[in-house]
Parts: sequence; structure tokens; C-alpha cells
Amino acid sequence: MTMSSCDRNSPRRCCWSSGTCLPSAAGASSSSGRCWPRAAAAAAVHHDKSKPAEPAYRERVSMRIDIASAAALLLAAALAGCGGRSSEPEGGSMRSAPLADPQRAACVTKSPYLKVGAGLDAPGRLDVAVPRVGEPAICKGNRQFRFGSGLHDITGVVANTSGMGWENPAQVFAGLHQRQYARAFAIESPCNGRRVMVVVADIGIMTGALRTQVLAAIAADPGLASRYGADNLMLSATHTHQGPAGYSHHLAHNLLHFGFDATTFQAIAGGMFEAVKRADANLQAHPETASIGLSSGELLDASIQRSASAYEMNAEAERREFLNARGEEVRNNKRMVQLNLVRGDGSAVGILNWFGVHATVMGPTQHLVSSDNKGYAALGFERIMKTRYDAEPGTDSFVAAFAQADQGDASPNLFILERPHPDPTRGGGADDAESNAISGTKHLAKALELYARGAALSGPVDYRLFHVRMDEVEVTDPVVLASLRHPEELDAEVKRTCSPALGPSFAAGAEDGPGPAVEGVSCAAGFDVLAAAVADFQTLLAIRPPEAVGLPPAILPLNLVSTALLCNLQYLPPTPVLGDFSCQAEKPVALPLSAAGIPAEPLVLPFQVIRLGNLALVGLPWEVPTMSARRIRKQMLEVLAPVGVDTVVVAPLTNDFVHYLPTREEYAAQQYEGASNIFGPWTLAAVQQELRRLALTMRDGQPAPEGPAYVEGNPVLLRTPYVPADLPLPRAFGTLVTDAPATATPGETVTAAFQAGHPRNDLRTQRSYVYAERQKADGSWEVVAQDRDPELLFVWKPAVPQVLPVDLPVMGSGLSSTAEAVWQIPRNTPAGTYRLRLEGAAQTLVLPRASYTGISSPFKVGAPVSDCP
Repeated sequence: MTMSSCDRNSPRRCCWSSGTCLPSAAGASSSSGRCWPRAAAAAAVHHDKSKPAEPAYRERVSMRIDIASAAALLLAAALAGCGGRSSEPEGGSMRSAPLADPQRAACVTKSPYLKVGAGLDAPGRLDVAVPRVGEPAICKGNRQFRFGSGLHDITGVVANTSGMGWENPAQVFAGLHQRQYARAFAIESPCNGRRVMVVVADIGIMTGALRTQVLAAIAADPGLASRYGADNLMLSATHTHQGPAGYSHHLAHNLLHFGFDATTFQAIAGGMFEAVKRADANLQAHPETASIGLSSGELLDASIQRSASAYEMNAEAERREFLNARGEEVRNNKRMVQLNLVRGDGSAVGILNWFGVHATVMGPTQHLVSSDNKGYAALGFERIMKTRYDAEPGTDSFVAAFAQADQGDASPNLFILERPHPDPTRGGGADDAESNAISGTKHLAKALELYARGAALSGPVDYRLFHVRMDEVEVTDPVVLASLRHPEELDAEVKRTCSPALGPSFAAGAEDGPGPAVEGVSCAAGFDVLAAAVADFQTLLAIRPPEAVGLPPAILPLNLVSTALLCNLQYLPPTPVLGDFSCQAEKPVALPLSAAGIPAEPLVLPFQVIRLGNLALVGLPWEVPTMSARRIRKQMLEVLAPVGVDTVVVAPLTNDFVHYLPTREEYAAQQYEGASNIFGPWTLAAVQQELRRLALTMRDGQPAPEGPAYVEGNPVLLRTPYVPADLPLPRAFGTLVTDAPATATPGETVTAAFQAGHPRNDLRTQRSYVYAERQKADGSWEVVAQDRDPELLFVWKPAVPQVLPVDLPVMGSGLSSTAEAVWQIPRNTPAGTYRLRLEGAAQTLVLPRASYTGISSPFKVGAPVSDCP
């Protein structure tokens, strides 16, 4: 096993300037040890000697310090690397492009938001240990690539829709907090002529329908069709729950959103295709090659383990393989992995990083569409680099993508266990918007640090993809079987998957947005009906004690129903109508998902591995919890390290979506994640088996295994048709209803309201519903903020508010609706004259669609009150 060393004679002498060498674990040579930052070393020296020694570390643990300026941050990052490929590269440091707005970057690095939750984490182990890394069979020593980036607006309908992920029919969107974008990266290795396209979209889930639509558009484009196809296109979702839903062709993902929404579907699919076109054009316009930097480090105090009772079902020995400097278990993956794309002439192309945490800061009580914490960070980095969102295809314009890693049990709401939803302070801020800024700022600050360092990717570009029929996999691979670590009582002679079903605890939701049910409803206790009834009664009392005012909530007796009925479905003989549930083990079968042979969710699922030099991306359609990802990474490294891969990222929510992938042990707890594992307790083992098959073909240079073709569905539930009924009563569209104040101070919020039409009439793609503008010396106006910026909100107020996320004829349309531009003036806004502007379109049954503009009166903004926003 290769580990970082503190040998004074090694090339990693920077260890001695940035950290302290501690003695190795028992039995190791005294000439080498683990490299810790000084603060972490001090904590470890005083660590309780009765606890087991911490594991050896493959990479340096990043120092947590309060950086006073961007310059200090970049200097510290440049000097701090010490070990592994994410530190100083062979042959010198990677080139980094200058920041276009270093003052804004400095404000990020000294933001008080970075101190929220400080001390929750301590530096720890970044990843599984890497077997000895070999040399690639092809492109040996290659460090030169061609690359391009592109982005495009994918914001759907922001009114009378609901959030994909919250599955809450009581949530009705009425405006916009942050626009959603697709960000695409084309990467090619000239040494073997292979190219991939990686797309990160600000949406809740990736669906097979979206992927099929994008692939069809690529196939219809002669240029793109010759370069991209199903095998080398990776589409992933950031998992924001605050984006409009209804873009799946499978019933389960549309049901609680009242059907398929063709407008939102086309906005997302079309926008992803446009991002792909721009990334390809950017690569084609720059034939020169350059190195790509790979860096990684810990992002601490930004995520917590939200499902501790399930995580603790894993063996203690396995959990203690990952300890921090305080000797505590590291219960979530704290590692951010980042690619830095900068051309040889210093032109900045973008960054693409992966960090696992849910994008669930903006909760289901919020009614504005948002790209959440990942979008906040991406927009923030792009603002620092002065990204041109309307740049001509082919030109360099910086693109920042913050993709998901193993986020299945990681919450960004740091205090949610003691301040349960819907407490507005659960994320550390005064409300969801500030909590989102806190989480996004932490992402951004770490990305800025990683942007300043990195080792050159080394090796080829390669890719493999195949499909697996997931309801009929038997685990027979002896390597996978030998790796299983579950206790004997959870074993089964035949380990296989079976017909898909959700358990009753699925309806409990997760801690970030609880539903009406409870977690932990299980068949493990047998068929004791009396005990089940008592458990339900105790649950009812726990939810609302008898002394509480008013009537108790109406809840289903889930334990009783499961014991008496749902658990018995496993004993029914398999039938074509319901399927085969005999292997669902502890899960009560509450909702079969393939009744009458018509799947409500996909059964044939994509498995993908993309190799970028020494980095491998494992694309899976599940949400992957921490321990499952650790097992997958370990297995993939065992297969691919001999040919030069030393870093593996599990990329969830990729190419399709099919809920959660917990371990066998976690499944037994039947918490929300286990109840949402639809194919049964051996799903992870089945995934490991099929991934190993795929990785072996990459290692050996063979074609991907044969698999079934993807089965495209058709939407069976459609939204109620939108009937446009905007009326210019009592005012014309765009008329100012409430004006902005005459004066304002930076830090204050100003609002202007206008007569408006329904936002569905014009999605304002690549534009904005609202603008904040400053008057220039020549009397013209320049835009200083748009609705993609979190400080400028677009709020729509219909004449008849909807209680469900649908557009009912007439009532759900515009009528005499109003729209507000709400601007929280940044504290560093220069003094001057400003105004707010609204753009939109109105439509009725008899009149054609007409665009309108509304403008507030000019107002004076006083002197800035801070150097930072």
C-alpha cells in the first residue's frame, strides 16, 4: 500500500514546513509517519492513548485556518501540499489563471460564514488507501489534453410548480431565487483520440427521459454525432430540491407533482444540449493541448451524518477505518476533488469539482426556485471570474461546476438534529437563504483554495457504459462475496435483487424535509401484532403528547399495517401482476413499483466509468451513502490502480435516478434511505459486482459487457393544460404598482412591484425576469444584478394563489397578478443612482402573447458600508 511519508529525505519536504510528523502506527518503520497540519498534530498528541491508533493517511490533511486575504489563501495553498497526487506535481506546479476579481475572492476567504459550525469536524482520513499504482497500458506519461467548457440556462417554469425532491404537494413555487444552469466539459486525450463530455445540471434528479432527449439531439447534429454518444456522455444532477419537477417519463417521479410538464422538460433537455454544443465548440476552437490540474482537500464543517442510526449498523471496525485527529469516526466523506482547466497561455476555462452533501438548504417551506448551495457556489466562482453567460460559442468564458459525490446520508443543515425542520436556523443562518449562503460560501472557499494548486492528470481518457436489469441480478462474483462484511443474521444463501418496491418509511422523508410517516418501520420483529400496535401508539404520543392543545394528527398505524399485511407480501408466490418480493427482507412492501409489468420507475439502469488520466468517475443513478461509496471506491481502486488510477470519485445521480443505495447493514435499519432502496438488501453487492465487470473491461482494454437496451417510457400522467388568462386589469402590464424608495443604504432591501403576466408565458431563458441597474455618467443604464444572483429575487403574486402546484383554468393564470423585484443591496455597492426593471410576457385566450417592461423610479444609494458584499 502506498502512503504519504514524512521522510526528511523524500521529495515531500514541505511536510516539515506545514505540519508535524507523528509516529507511525504500531509496527511501522520509525523513519516515516503521517503528515498532519500543526493544529491537528497537537490534537493527536494529546489524544486518549486508550483509543486505537488512527489509520495511515494517503494524502495530507488540509489545514483549517482563517485566511485574511485571497493572496494569503493562494500562498498557503501553494505551500501546503505534501503527499499524494493532489499536492505538488512531478515536473513542477500547475499553471493557474489569475482571478478576475481578487477583491471578491478575498471577501469569500474571510467571510464570517466560514466560521459557522467551526469545530464540528477535525481533519481526518480523506479516502480509502490506494494499492500500489501502476502505469497505464496506453498514453503512458501523457499529461496533455484538449478541453472546452460551456454553460446554458435550464430554468423551467417558476410558478405553480413544485420542487423535484421534496415531493410535497403543498409546496407551490412563485418566483426565483437563483437560476438553474447546465455546465458542460469536453475533455480529450490526443494520445489515444478518446473524448468525453461531462455535464452537471442544477436539477433534482437526472432522468432517463432527459438523457434520451439529449442523445437524440446529439445524434441529429452531424458534428456532435461523430464525437459523442451514450458511452462517453455523462449527465449528472446537483440534486437541488428547489427546482421545478415533472421531467420524467416514469410515473413515480411525476405523481406528486401532478404530472409531466413538457415546458420544464424541454427547458432542461434543450439547455443541456446547448451546454454540450458550447463545450464542444470551445474545445474545437482551441486545438492546443495543456495539462489539467487535479487537486483535493477536506471541506470541514459543511456536512453532517443525518442518518446515524443506520450508519451505526455498519461494523465498528469498518467505521473506525476512518478517524479524525480527535479519534472520532468520520461519518461523511469530507473530501472535495477538483479539476482545474487552464490553457497554456493562462486562459481560464473552468473548474469541475465533486463534494458529497445534499442540496437541501432551501427547504420545502420556501416558494422560490433555487439552485441551492451547489448553484450558489458555482455562480459565486463565475462572478469572481467575470463569466460571460452570453459569450459566443468557442470563446473561453469560465465555467464552474460543483457536482455531487457520495451525498446519500450527508446533510448541509448542520444543526438539524437539535433544531429539526422547519426551524429556519437549522442550517446556521437566520433563515434558509442565509443558510444557503453559508453552505455555498464554504464550497466556494474550498474551491478557490484547490484552484491554486494541483498535480497534472496523467494517462489516457477512456470510458465504458452498459445497462443492467436491476430487478434480476444474482451476486455470484467470489471477490464481491468475499468482501461483504454483514453479520451472520443478515445473511442469505442466495443474494439477489427482486421486484422493486418502496417501504412505508419512504414516506417519512429524511431529516431535511420530513414527511407524514415515521422511520424504522420493519419486518425484523416478526409478526407480533400487539407489539406493533403498541409501537404505533407510542409513536403517536411522541409526535403529539396528550396534553397538547387540539386534536392529535391523523397518522397511519404503519407498524400494525406492516406486521399484519405488508410484511406478508414477501411470502406470496411471484406473479406477473405484482412481481417477486421474496428477497425484500426487513422491508415491508408498501408500494410495488412494477405492477402489471408496467414499471413506475426504471428497471434497466446505466452503469458508467469515465477515466480522466489517473482519475476515475463512477457514474451511478442512485443516491449513494458514505459507507457504500467507500466500499465502491476501494473495489474500483483494486481493479484500476494497476493501470494508473489513484483517485476514484463516486458520481451519484448520474444518467438516471432510482433512489438510494445503502449497505446491507444500513438497509436492515429501514430508515428513510433503506426504505428507499427499491431492489432489496443485496442491491449494493449487485452494483459492486456489475461495476467490477465494467472496470475489468477498462483495465484490460476490452469492450464493455453486453447488457440490455435502455427501455424508454412514455409519460402516463400529464399536467392540467395551462390556459393563459392574463388580463390587463386594472392596469396595463408592466405598470408600476409599488415604487422603490427614493433613497437606500447598502445592506438594505428595496422592492418594486409591477402589473404582470404568468411567468410560464416566457421562461426568460438566458435572460432575467428582473434587473437591478446603475446609471452611468452618460445617462445610460448598466445591469449590476440579475435573477441568477441570490441578492435579487423575482417574486410572483397571482391574483388567486394556488394551494396545489397546478395551473387550473383561469384561476391559476395571471389575471391581475403582480411581480416584485426584491433587491438586497450588497454592502459594498458604490454610491449612485439605481433602478429596478421587470421583463415578462402576458397572454390571453384571444390576444397574442405580448412582451412588457416595467421600470421603477430612480433611487439614490448611499456610500458603501463595507469592502465586501
